[in-house]
Amino acid sequence: MAERREEKYLISYAEYAVIANRVRGVMTPDANGDRGRYSICSLYFDDAYDTAFDDKEDGNAVHIKFRVRTYDGNGKFIRLERKTKRGVITEKHSSVITGSELDAIISGKSVSENADCFGLVSEMRAKGVAPKINVRYDREAYHLPTLGVRVTFDFNIEYLPADKSALFGDLSRAVPAMGKDKVVMEIKYAERCPALVRKICGGFGMQTSVSKYALCRTAQRPM
Repeated sequence: MAERREEKYLISYAEYAVIANRVRGVMTPDANGDRGRYSICSLYFDDAYDTAFDDKEDGNAVHIKFRVRTYDGNGKFIRLERKTKRGVITEKHSSVITGSELDAIISGKSVSENADCFGLVSEMRAKGVAPKINVRYDREAYHLPTLGVRVTFDFNIEYLPADKSALFGDLSRAVPAMGKDKVVMEIKYAERCPALVRKICGGFGMQTSVSKYALCRTAQRPM
């Protein structure tokens, strides 16, 4: 998959209301969900040394995360991803997986060599990663198809135990990781962010390298 840039901003809900109103005037809601709104749950994997978490916390230039992701708790579409991040540049490799492949991945077993996810699963087994935490949030997404630009707003970020039930809508053990008055805004583009998008999204918030995985792992750990 081609590289893209991702800029993240931590904004207040009041700032979101202003920016989202501007965005709706020029961008199209994602076809997913209801008017571009849907929920995401990601089961993150890490090794025994928490390398992915520490790479992020230590500010290392390159960090890699493996995750399984579902949308709106729908078990009919499950995606395995490896996300590599170098500053604001990200690259994703992904495969759609079956329920039985998910079970194998969670238990650390291999999958068929003919499976589309075989390469990613083999890499995960070689790195010795295992499920660590589920991260769930609500997303509102917009895009400019002709320019390949997306703007997303993530709300209600929470974490759950690292089992597959949360991926399919069991939120009974969800714990908030961030105040409901905070929103993570992301601007995603290929080479250069168009001036129009920069203008309608600018003037608020603080650009940050916030990772929802690291945020939730930190909130999960006892003080």
